[in-house]
Order: sequence, then structure tokens, then C-alpha cells
Amino acid sequence: MSPSEGRNPEHRSSSPMILFCTGAGLCALAYFLGVGTVIGAALSGGDPALVVGSVVAAIGLALSVVVGIVLMLIGGVWMIGQVIADQSGGAEEKRYRDVER
Repeated sequence: MSPSEGRNPEHRSSSPMILFCTGAGLCALAYFLGVGTVIGAALSGGDPALVVGSVVAAIGLALSVVVGIVLMLIGGVWMIGQVIADQSGGAEEKRYRDVER
């Protein structure tokens, strides 16, 4: 492809799927680590250092869930936008459909 030619309109980015899956993975990881945080706080035996550490960990995990949900929303909206854009049928896509095989 020469530099004067544009990007192939049939090329699709996988960035929205990566963004969505990263958010889902972050939420799943926060869930599994959160279970350990709750167990650690419950079994701390009243040690103030462990209780404070567990509370700080729980706050951090809650924030990671929020970030994961935001990433999933952005990735999901981006994927839906790509599907709608693919259905619009722009002139550059019609050029590829009219090619004889």
C-alpha cells in the first residue's frame, strides 16, 4: 500500500473488545480479591493494623470495580457504534462490494 492510499475500510480495530475484556477482567479480579479481603477482615482477631489494611484494600477493590465497569461501558458503546457504522453502508464499502470475484 502506498502512502497516498487510505486505510482499507474493511480493516476493523479490536480495541473495543480489548477495552471491554479488560474491564470485565478487572471486575472479576476485584471480586476474587474482595472475598479474601472480607475473610481477612473477619479473621483478623481485632488487630487494628489488619482491620485498617483490609478496609483500605476493600476501598481499592471497590474503585477497581468502578473503573472496570466504566471500561466495559465504553467498550460496549464503542462496539455498538462500530456495528451501526458497519450497517450504514458508506460509499467506500460499496466500492468493495461491487468488485467481481
